[in-house]
Amino acid sequence: MNVGIVGERLLLTLWVGSLWAIGYIAVPLAFIQFDDNVIAGAFAGKLFTVVNYLGLASGSVLVLRFALLGQRVARLWRFWLTLTMLLLVAFLHFYLQAEMADIKTLDWREDSVLSGRFDILHQMSTVIYMVLSMLGLALVVTQDNTITMAEQS
Repeated sequence: MNVGIVGERLLLTLWVGSLWAIGYIAVPLAFIQFDDNVIAGAFAGKLFTVVNYLGLASGSVLVLRFALLGQRVARLWRFWLTLTMLLLVAFLHFYLQAEMADIKTLDWREDSVLSGRFDILHQMSTVIYMVLSMLGLALVVTQDNTITMAEQS
């Protein structure tokens, strides 16, 4: 197996594994374990930030690797899926979670408008996180031999 393919698989496994482990194991356990939802939410936010940084780094490396393959990369579905994931992580981290963090600095639980806004942002981030998880799973469980052919040509 090509070293580039092994590196891609390792990065994908790290990224997608962290998405699944944090989003579907650690965060739900935090809300079970901590009596205070505010503390659990703050903890969850820190975990999601780490996953986002990992996704931004891994996704950037993977997209750059694909881009170095040249024009053939535009035909590779794995490139477009990885790029989509990277853009979703960027949107999730730099917009949605940043907006949610800003709302948390205010007295948002007592303000119905801020509370409603927070709920909408939270629902959007939940959907995007699930989409990321599914797209990542598709990348991890499949293999595209055209990458190897593109690297050899």
